[in-house]
Amino acid sequence: MTTTMLRKLDKITIVLSLIAILFLSAYVYGPSVSASVAPQGETSTTIAVLGDIGCKSTAKTNLNNIAKSGDKYLGLGDYLYNCSGSDVSKQWNAIRQEKHGVVGNHDDEKSSSMNWMRNNLGLGLNGWFSWKINDVAIIGVNTYKDFDEGSAQHAYLERKTAQFCGREDSTTSPISWVIYAMHEPIQTPSVGGGHGLNKPLRNVIEPLAEKCGNNVIILEAHNHITAFGNVQGNNHAMCGGGGQGGDSLGNANGFEFQTTTFGYCKLTLNNDGTAEVQLIATDGSVKGSHTYTSSSN
Repeated sequence: MTTTMLRKLDKITIVLSLIAILFLSAYVYGPSVSASVAPQGETSTTIAVLGDIGCKSTAKTNLNNIAKSGDKYLGLGDYLYNCSGSDVSKQWNAIRQEKHGVVGNHDDEKSSSMNWMRNNLGLGLNGWFSWKINDVAIIGVNTYKDFDEGSAQHAYLERKTAQFCGREDSTTSPISWVIYAMHEPIQTPSVGGGHGLNKPLRNVIEPLAEKCGNNVIILEAHNHITAFGNVQGNNHAMCGGGGQGGDSLGNANGFEFQTTTFGYCKLTLNNDGTAEVQLIATDGSVKGSHTYTSSSN
């Protein structure tokens, strides 16, 4: 065999070795963290948050506004109700920025929503996920799969909490804010026609949030209202004003702002330990806001 042929074989071997390393890395670490990187010098991250949407005209306006905002989208469940995905495909397709979402009670395997979510929101088979945007870490919770201690989901939530809250070595960069996103609320105003809090889920999420200190925001929906505040020591934002509607306000139960006005939540998280959430109404105006601070601020 000639020297030239040997050199060619050496080059082929190197290329094949690199391919094998890349393949094994993807297999071992998997897609558990979807990451988006900030432009150099950016000091804040903005996310559009919304659940309980459907396909009424108000819902379509909200989706159009999110698309125009250019902000990444985090869904809080109940996307279609009795609609077909084709009824709102134009609006959803217009949201070209990255988007993920948690499972709602109307997003089950018997409806068209689950396959729609997998195609449009990158939902895995289990329905729980993590998503890192710049220095913000999002942990998506599936309210409708076992989350009690000893379950696969509980182990996942504990692992991601430890990773993002700096309690174990990880390859992720420093985290300024941790978000737990779920459909059913663990704290909520009293809502006429709506739902109470999910106590078993609260007993899981609140101890996890404690491990992160106070740089945590808990996002919920299920009730078709918007509410902001710090309740029982935790930062909360309920973003259920997607367009389905039908609920009425009751006791605030510690929330500092609540309304039935339709709109999406615009969540801006700064790396200086502050964050602000705004309700962006269907006409584009700001109808309410709340400022959060982390313990590191």
